[in-house]
Amino acid sequence: MAAVSGGSLLAAFDTHPLAGYAGPGLSTSAMTLLHRFRSFSRNARLFLATILFVGFALALNTLFLNFYVQALGFAQEFIGLVNAIPTATLVLVGIPVGRLIDRRGPRWGLIAGTAAAALGSTVVALANTGPGIIAGACVLGIGSAFGFISGAPFLMAHSTERNRVALFSAQAALLTATGFLGNLAGGRLPGLFAAWLGAAPNAPAPLRGTMIVVAAMWVAGIIPMLAAREQAGVRASQAPSLVSVPMGEPPAASSGDESRPSHRRFVSQPGLVARLLLPSLLISLGAGQTMPFLNIYISGKFGVDYASLGTLFAVGALGTTAATLAQPALAERVGRIQSVLAVQIASLPFLIMLGFAPVFWMVAASFVVRVALMNMGNPVYQAFAQEQIPSGERATFSSLSSVAWSLGWSTGSALSGWWRGRVGFAAGFDTVFAFMTVLYAAAIALIHGFFIRKRWQPPDHERRGSSGASKTVSTSWEARPGRPAAQPK
Repeated sequence: MAAVSGGSLLAAFDTHPLAGYAGPGLSTSAMTLLHRFRSFSRNARLFLATILFVGFALALNTLFLNFYVQALGFAQEFIGLVNAIPTATLVLVGIPVGRLIDRRGPRWGLIAGTAAAALGSTVVALANTGPGIIAGACVLGIGSAFGFISGAPFLMAHSTERNRVALFSAQAALLTATGFLGNLAGGRLPGLFAAWLGAAPNAPAPLRGTMIVVAAMWVAGIIPMLAAREQAGVRASQAPSLVSVPMGEPPAASSGDESRPSHRRFVSQPGLVARLLLPSLLISLGAGQTMPFLNIYISGKFGVDYASLGTLFAVGALGTTAATLAQPALAERVGRIQSVLAVQIASLPFLIMLGFAPVFWMVAASFVVRVALMNMGNPVYQAFAQEQIPSGERATFSSLSSVAWSLGWSTGSALSGWWRGRVGFAAGFDTVFAFMTVLYAAAIALIHGFFIRKRWQPPDHERRGSSGASKTVSTSWEARPGRPAAQPK
């Protein structure tokens, strides 16, 4: 779970990376991944049950929040502000929330985050005024901070070295699969409410009914986490280093301090953290300018109705699901970071086509292909990052990661709304799509420079085999199973 906005709690289709990684024992097919479901712990399965409801909530929120605010009579500048506020709130509270989750545990954070998201969605759905919508968006941002920051540490804590890739990938695939169903069914909800209420589908009342369904999905998502059990030994009063130790691995020895938050530094390896976060910051700054507003862009440019738009978003989610399941095999074949870069580079032409193609079928096709390609590498990237961080700092890193992503996303959303309000629909979207392309290219260049051009050396705790990080990443990000690490390019 992540930042809530018109682009959804996971920043719509250009998500903050939250999924699996590639390493020894890698799944090479969707069937193998499904078979490994039986190896997941009870808490992991309950987490996936929560994701079922979260996915529906995210899909509906992505599709209709902007239309709902627009139907209430607000201008594009205000819509941009509404999309920016939740992620801006996450920037403000993300770091202290991460430190708190390091002490209280990720299960507690997931419950708190889902409950806050339910409350915020309810406030937004029932509000008729600008201040009410803004207040609800702020609560959504707080829920986003708790839910998103807790997700990756929870998966790390309730997986083993053998099934972690399957669990991370299953989480990402399930989120997009439920997004497919949510978009497909949700695109018809305003029409159903309109027939029941005797109003037009784009009137405020039918769209408010749809937003109430979003809140109901968040409420349902709380139930599985309430049924989850705390991991043995994880309590708020105990050392934070125990919070994210994967099941089946012993906690770090008391003499090793790699897995404990540094008392002299906020994080023990600030240079590594900066290299991991800077590309994400650039991508989020670009994504925030366009992705929360794709529904307005496509509907406004081609006159697409809600049902057709929902179908398009559903196909995009289905393509992302298939791509997420295929990414582990690609990473095994060509190398981890090479696979991330390959799909990101391949997505750039389709991004240009999405922003500038003159006919609907070209925009629709480029949307589906681009969203699948851009998100294929997310599971590899995030789990790799989590494994490089000592266990007691993972929630703190997750908070820093969410802050970086949310800072870019909220800034991009606010600037996009302001700019499009000033220059108009066509010129505004042309500009933001062009700027997004430049930022994505810059992020790809940074990843190449940080992790490929110069040989990547793992942190000390990983080379020593500390329990502060999984031992599956052996020598470099480019390493492939069965052969030595890739040589410098």
